[in-house]
Amino acid sequence: MILPELQEEFDKHFQEKTAIQEALFDRLADGESVFGLAPTGSGKTLAFALPLLSRLDLTKKGHQLLILAPSQELGAQLAQVIRPYAALIGVKVAALIGGANGKRQADKLKKEKPAVVVGTLGRIQTMIDGKALKTNHFTMLVVDEADATLTDEHAAELEKLADNLPNLQQVSLFSATSGVDLAWVERLFGQSVKPVSVGQRSPETIDHTFLHVDGRANHKVLIELARRHVQALVFFNSINALVAAQAALRHEHASVMSVGNNEKSHLKRADALQAFKKGKLDLLLATDVAGRGLDITGLPLVVNAQVPRNLTTYLHRSGRTGRAGQRGQVLTLGNDHDIRMLKQYLPDELELKKFSWASVADKKKPSAQVVSDEPAAVSIASTKRTKPTAVKTTTDSNSVKKPGQGYAARKAAQRKQEDPKTLKKAKQKHQARKKKNKGKPKWAQKRD
Repeated sequence: MILPELQEEFDKHFQEKTAIQEALFDRLADGESVFGLAPTGSGKTLAFALPLLSRLDLTKKGHQLLILAPSQELGAQLAQVIRPYAALIGVKVAALIGGANGKRQADKLKKEKPAVVVGTLGRIQTMIDGKALKTNHFTMLVVDEADATLTDEHAAELEKLADNLPNLQQVSLFSATSGVDLAWVERLFGQSVKPVSVGQRSPETIDHTFLHVDGRANHKVLIELARRHVQALVFFNSINALVAAQAALRHEHASVMSVGNNEKSHLKRADALQAFKKGKLDLLLATDVAGRGLDITGLPLVVNAQVPRNLTTYLHRSGRTGRAGQRGQVLTLGNDHDIRMLKQYLPDELELKKFSWASVADKKKPSAQVVSDEPAAVSIASTKRTKPTAVKTTTDSNSVKKPGQGYAARKAAQRKQEDPKTLKKAKQKHQARKKKNKGKPKWAQKRD
């Protein structure tokens, strides 16, 4: 059963439960270990947060619920969503993610002893190794985006984590796609996990489109989207491709940042995401790992600048738009071979249409303007913003700046027209100021 305080807060924001929430609220509240399968953007975070917060022992101090996320951005986002609900029952939530200040995180763990700990696998293990995170009171584990975390690549780290955890009462996994070895999960964490699926299809509110372009023209399409001030989350298969695209876009003065560059600190990536959410950026570039779990309300467009390698990746990317029943669009760029490969692994019920430029009309132009659907509509005209030249009008011809004439020359020309007595007084005043400025640094000196 969900605690009344949590249920009341949920009802303030949502008229009804989503399919995954309806399926899991009672099961998780009763202590079942499940693998929740649902499309991205279907409310999975609250589907596990509310029932598991309800199961916390509020009389005990210490960490009870551990939540694993595959990326820093998703870890920070999960903590942000859960905190308001946790605060209603007097529970603290700590976010342990790489790129942030580790000492500050360790101090917070010691001081607040949060019942809920959210973090990335690497940072959590670092905190355990450093004795900052005590694991002996954990009773529940959640692995979000499980298909990205519970992989052979992370096997050694997961086994080390499992060795540090006590006997868990409940293990919950969540993902938009399957592909997790549940038998291995049971061996690792000692709990049999039952799959509960409410469908893995892409929401019907999303339009799936494509545009035939060769590799060199990809940047031109992105530049045109930026010129039209269309907000889009743009995915790449590699960091190198992302960096090259970002350089090309900035050369054209496009409003763009990225969350996919591993060399950036967590704070810089958080700033980029925040700026994008506030509408200060047109394009946000990301890789698949960095883009996992990004929740951007009202995002109109997701662009696959490089064709996803498989259906799982495609569904995760497309799930960033069309969230919570809103309209959205996915645009995939590629040559004939790329688009044929895409059509091969997309399910028959997912209709792929040719992209129309009319669907992303320039927000700053009148809506009645006709936009061509032809590929030639893509323009690479520079979006450099130039300031209008201010024209100064005056009746004094000597004050007008002439080509090659500097400040001193203009002042001398003005003085030629002045009265001799006035010139003498000005000269005396200048000599007095010069004497007063003697020995002072330039920034402290007074000018005529």
